Amino acid sequence: MTATSSPYAVGQRWRCLGRNAGETPVLTINRIDPHPLGGEILHVSVTGARIRHPGLRDGFITTFAHLPIIGQVLERSGAEAVGEGATDPAYLAGYNEWKQAFDAGQAGSYGIALAEILDLIETMLAKRDVGNGAN
Repeated sequence: MTATSSPYAVGQRWRCLGRNAGETPVLTINRIDPHPLGGEILHVSVTGARIRHPGLRDGFITTFAHLPIIGQVLERSGAEAVGEGATDPAYLAGYNEWKQAFDAGQAGSYGIALAEILDLIETMLAKRDVGNGAN
């Protein structure tokens, strides 16, 4: 088996298809880890999302500091490279928590389209808020 070079690099920014015209998420690659089963796990920050969250004052989350994905997420999301820049140091807290859970076999990485991931997050937040009486 020969090693292949990755099309992804730390600092790259990728614009993905959102769930509607008002949502244009951009992912910044903050870190790349080897996946134990092969390939890579990309640790990205997300900006430009629009996730409903009734528990927040303005009702929406627009950024996520840490989201662990594999390259297929970009492929399945119509991703377009839009430049390079500094990483987001805010990802480290989420990454450290994820890494501990991943090493314990209790966390993974997403491989579905970003729009589907955003739907999942929105659904989880809505269920959590209903459970906490925030609705």
